[in-house]
Amino acid sequence: MRKTFLTWLLVFMATAFMAAFAVSFYVQTNQASENAKTLILLKVDDVEKQLELNQQNLADIRAESDANALAKARAFAQMLAIDPELVSQTEELEKIRKMLDVDELHVSDGKGILIGGTMESYIGYDFASDDQSSAFLPAITEKDFELAQDPQPKGINKEVFQYVGVARIDTPGIVQIGYRPEKLSHAMEVADIKNLATGFRVGKSGSVMIVDQMGEIVSVANPALLGQTLVAYGFEENSIKDSEGSFIAEITGKKMLCAYKTYQGYLIIGQLPAEEMYLNRNSTITLLLVFNIILFAVIFALIAKLVQIVVINGIYKVNGSLGKITEGNLNEVVNVCTNEEFQSLSHGINTMVDALKAAITEAASRIDSELAFAKAIQLSALPSNFPAFPDREEFDVFAGMNTAKEVGGDFYDFFMINEEKLGFVIADVSGKGIPAALFMMVSKSLIKNYALAGLSVCEILSKANNTLCENNEANMFVTVFIGILDLKTGKLNYASAGHNPPLIQKEQGKFEWLSVKPCFVLAGMEDVPYAEQQIMLSPGDRLFLYTDGVTEAMNKVGQLYSDGRLHDLLKGMPPELDLTEMLAYIKADVDCFADGAEQADDITMLALEYRGTRENH
Repeated sequence: MRKTFLTWLLVFMATAFMAAFAVSFYVQTNQASENAKTLILLKVDDVEKQLELNQQNLADIRAESDANALAKARAFAQMLAIDPELVSQTEELEKIRKMLDVDELHVSDGKGILIGGTMESYIGYDFASDDQSSAFLPAITEKDFELAQDPQPKGINKEVFQYVGVARIDTPGIVQIGYRPEKLSHAMEVADIKNLATGFRVGKSGSVMIVDQMGEIVSVANPALLGQTLVAYGFEENSIKDSEGSFIAEITGKKMLCAYKTYQGYLIIGQLPAEEMYLNRNSTITLLLVFNIILFAVIFALIAKLVQIVVINGIYKVNGSLGKITEGNLNEVVNVCTNEEFQSLSHGINTMVDALKAAITEAASRIDSELAFAKAIQLSALPSNFPAFPDREEFDVFAGMNTAKEVGGDFYDFFMINEEKLGFVIADVSGKGIPAALFMMVSKSLIKNYALAGLSVCEILSKANNTLCENNEANMFVTVFIGILDLKTGKLNYASAGHNPPLIQKEQGKFEWLSVKPCFVLAGMEDVPYAEQQIMLSPGDRLFLYTDGVTEAMNKVGQLYSDGRLHDLLKGMPPELDLTEMLAYIKADVDCFADGAEQADDITMLALEYRGTRENH
């Protein structure tokens, strides 16, 4: 009887085991297929979002580039209105071209004929002779006409070039500038759809491709497949019917699960090898099979103690290690060696954790590279070549910025408004990182454009403030100190928007605080009044401008550098130091005070020395 019972028990358990295995295999197969399809579609959605993001970024950069170029064209038109004789003064036009940082300047008469500019070979050119240039002809009759044409290849090298034009103010005619929009060119290259698919992978060996309306592959990881049709690639002719779906295809002898979506005329297809799709199922079924066999043996042979030692304790150890891993300790190693299954499981978990750590490291590296690129763009917008004006004897200027993070919110700028006036500015945007850097770029462009338009320091701050208040959803603000120095007379007009007061050294004496009327920050509230002040500089006078990253530098015990220490340092500074040595002297003292403490805020400084002209010596 015992033998019969054991026989029937063996039959029933074996039947139950096979039924459970069959059901599990069916469920796991369907689940693996659905999971794989979901994985592919998620990656397709990522491609779709990246396409949309690339287009939005390109549109934003194009809008910023066009606005900046139109501002330069309007400034050039204003200069012509003030001095119409500039049309025939080639050297002056070349200086204006350099000041505006463009490649070409053109001016036409009321008939659309070029009568002046920086390209002498173009003089006499008729705007009506070409479709591209004739688009600017309405500027002759429409005073409010403005046009920023689409960038287009130019010359032998087919470099991207853009023309922007406005109507002349003083007389009927066209004012046009041409330049290479380098930032826009880079964005167009990044947004090129053929480079998109290479950055996405489905699982370990799956891939993504993008197909246009003609059925040709326009983006794929393998460049050799570009331009091929789906049929030539291996898909059946009627495999894609709806706007979204999935199918199994055999490509180059390999079974693949494919899922697709349509987006703005493109077909985005993700594909995953079937063998990889069923990896999880096979692993799960294998573990289930082993577990059932062990369970069968335990029930059949009544070896509960062995189950406790071999299975339960091992599970506890794995779960304990997994608990530490889920809490963030990715250095935890699963080491359960009671049997081959747990060894395999430990190896699988450790491999997964290693892959996760590698993915985190890769993501961090990518973010670091993107931040480094953003920092390069930010620093390229600040004057960095010194001496900045080697041909000007009336003054000297030097500045520098050390950001607390990869990108910062401080900025400085200095520029010639005309032959007799120098504009300079220093500012500090609230917050840090990418948002502050973007706000800084917008603020710097607005202030410089308004200054180049010939506005007073109060008008510059007022207009910049109202513009920054528009759509300021992030509630950011910026403190600014701006000055315009008459190089001929030494008269300095200045104003502050909530910024730290500069220090001034008069007649080679001691540095003292410059009297500054406190006014509200920019982007905080519309229609805020700003107070303009004036002071006369003598040859040899110096100004030192800074952001609060200097006075609020903190050491390891939480002490601040302070205004008093800065004042004392400048009063005792060796008089023979030039501007470059002066800023290095101050920065060295700040670093010495910090004593290795992490820099908490951007440190930006600007020094200006007025040397005067021969007449006021």
